[in-house]
Amino acid sequence: MRLPIYIPELPAQKYSCHGCGSCCRDFTVQLTDADMQKLHDQGWKERLGQEYVVKFRGHSWLKQTDDGACVFLGDNGLCKVHAEFGLEAKPLACQFFPFMLSPNTRDTHVGISFACGSVVASKGAPLQTHRDDVRRMGELLPASAPMPVKLQDQLIATDAEVSMVEGALDGWLCKKNISPAVRYQGLAWLITSLLQANLKNVRGEKLRQLLSTLTNAVEHELPLLDWPEPTPRAWKLLRQAVFTRIEDPKIGDLLKRGKVASVFGQWSRSRKWAAGKGMTPKTQGFCSIDFAEFENTIGVFAIQLNGDVQVQKTAPQVSSLHSLAREFAAAITQQQDAVAMDDLLQRWIRATILGGRAWGSGLYGLPIDQGLGLILVNLLTALWLARFHAAGRGAQSVSLLDLQVAVGRVDRTSGRAVWLATAGERLRVKWLSHSDSMRLLVRVLV
Repeated sequence: MRLPIYIPELPAQKYSCHGCGSCCRDFTVQLTDADMQKLHDQGWKERLGQEYVVKFRGHSWLKQTDDGACVFLGDNGLCKVHAEFGLEAKPLACQFFPFMLSPNTRDTHVGISFACGSVVASKGAPLQTHRDDVRRMGELLPASAPMPVKLQDQLIATDAEVSMVEGALDGWLCKKNISPAVRYQGLAWLITSLLQANLKNVRGEKLRQLLSTLTNAVEHELPLLDWPEPTPRAWKLLRQAVFTRIEDPKIGDLLKRGKVASVFGQWSRSRKWAAGKGMTPKTQGFCSIDFAEFENTIGVFAIQLNGDVQVQKTAPQVSSLHSLAREFAAAITQQQDAVAMDDLLQRWIRATILGGRAWGSGLYGLPIDQGLGLILVNLLTALWLARFHAAGRGAQSVSLLDLQVAVGRVDRTSGRAVWLATAGERLRVKWLSHSDSMRLLVRVLV
């Protein structure tokens, strides 16, 4: 029996494919038996004059060129399979992207990946218009047993309790008349509070009351908290989290280098990120810089247009007028970027929670509290990477482009990279939450 499709109501989030081809250059695509048969029947080995599949650890994957592009990506930036045989002839994973399905006992939530440039920019049609395509593609997937959502540890959450958590966090995220700093510091405080709570006896109406109390108290609570600087250990754990989200092993490279060299290289890069000294390891999409240059950047929302522009009372010189015009234009751009960046982060986190990608089948089967902790670390890494990207172009402040690159990079691995489901990652989240470091890091990074 197929579950009903649930697409979250997110009017601000749009999507249509604009054929940029970035997903064809950056993703490793696993093939099903049906995919293999379709590509074989289309005669691609003869057409391409080479193999289009690579075998790795018992699975079949689309072959990539040396620069990471799919072997089917044409010089015009379009998929050769799509161009000749249509959308439904492509491998299923390619058809689905950027949509992601997360079945639970009630329905199948439809999430959307912000690794797609059109999603990040919110370009295209409303999400609800894709319902028929999502349903069609969902029918092609093998039926799987719905995964019940856990509230904490092995506690199975009711559908009502899941909705309570979704509603409370979503209500806070889209709250009007609060600054971005308060919004994301408050989110960190809310999630940390849930991670530190014992929810065994806080069920049903008691959970609703707890969530209501927390969301109503957060604005009043934040100014009363101590806000020391994050510890060196907190920064080290965050840099390690950054590494696990930007590490991008390519199957072709792994096969060429061999297991020993690949493992050693990964270990070496991991130690470099943990140390946070010297030049950063080479990372796709980012310039290699000295870690110290990160300290020269300021918080993502640190610069915002504040108050009226002061006008000289004496008659200004022409050169002064030009300088004032440039400063005013720069200030307006910074204000517009701040609004757009807040909108981007809201869309990203809301779509993640409401689209079923924050826990359960959408996130390694994690309980709600642990899943939210992982999502909060994703936010921290995106804020860090935005400043890292800004430093790479020699800027002190973060632009909308910097944050778009960072969010796309982090969301690329969320729910896909199996190493984010390891005990080590869970311990990292646990330490950051129980030491109260998450909210301290958010405060510094925003």
